[in-house]
Amino acid sequence: MAAGTQELELFVREALMRGQSKEAIAQALGQAGWTAEQTRGVLDAYADVGFVVPVPKPRASLSAREAFLYLVLFATLYFVAFNLGSLLFDLIDHWLADPVDPARQLMQMRVGPELHWSVAAVIIAFPVFAFVSAYLAREVVRYPIKRLSPVRRWLTYLTLFVAASVLIGDMTALVYNLLDGELSLRFVLKVLVVAAIAGTVFGYYLRDLRREETEGPGGRAVGRGLLFLTATVMVAAVTTALWITGGPGTQRLIRLDQRRVQDLDRISTAVAGYVAKHERLPADIKTLADQPGVRLDYADPVSGAPYLYEPGAGHAYRLCASFDTDTAVDGNGNWYGREWPHPEGKHCFDLKGDKE
Repeated sequence: MAAGTQELELFVREALMRGQSKEAIAQALGQAGWTAEQTRGVLDAYADVGFVVPVPKPRASLSAREAFLYLVLFATLYFVAFNLGSLLFDLIDHWLADPVDPARQLMQMRVGPELHWSVAAVIIAFPVFAFVSAYLAREVVRYPIKRLSPVRRWLTYLTLFVAASVLIGDMTALVYNLLDGELSLRFVLKVLVVAAIAGTVFGYYLRDLRREETEGPGGRAVGRGLLFLTATVMVAAVTTALWITGGPGTQRLIRLDQRRVQDLDRISTAVAGYVAKHERLPADIKTLADQPGVRLDYADPVSGAPYLYEPGAGHAYRLCASFDTDTAVDGNGNWYGREWPHPEGKHCFDLKGDKE
């Protein structure tokens, strides 16, 4: 095979030196049985300039800088695609929660952290992808030979393989659930999300390779409109996620309330231990906190005022605190929020010190 390629290169060079056109050479080689791809690969190695001998074009080379840029480009592409899909999945689960799904309650309690990670990943990674993509597109326009970069072509075909595999698996899952009678609107929307993301990636890079084959290394770059459309979808998804979770300000208030209920939970545990040891309630929180081996935070983390503790008859008592959020609002609860439900403002819990 190598000997045949060498003979082809020698023939093309000799024909060009004798003044034959590329079209005539390609036609002669085609009649001899050479494929169009083999012929074009050799003919494209020479520039269309007038000179006494054929002028070779510069060959694509691999530099560490170029490899770094393309690795960053495709790594951020995968990262953005995965987290955008995860973000859209979380939004679908939030709006179309299945009441019979055992993970529904856990999903509701983790809606904030899950959405926040996906939002953060998209906000950071997509601008990096867009910047590197635009930079490499400008480099290809300035130096068309860079479209033949080995690392670019290998990573492009790898991306096509991954996207095609995802699409096949996605469609297989859709047909399986359809045949199994478990098709739901939530599942269909998730399938469409995966198909849209993987299909967009597959179609973009397949079109880019086909354009390269038809127009050569100097072909026009594609994807500016698609990049803008993707950015629009991401902005809409991120905005919706922030609207659901209330933004950083609301999340700060939720974290403070979680700290308060954690403090109250530790106080109630300490009260139970005090009652088990002394068979009576402590007179006040300070008395409880002064017990050997007991370490309590019994003051509000913002105001610094002690939590209200009111001992009652027998082993009954009350713990009161002022809260900034309402755990009945979707997305404001966690495990502590479910065990210590509270409205916004001052709220008291009626407890007993003899709990197990």
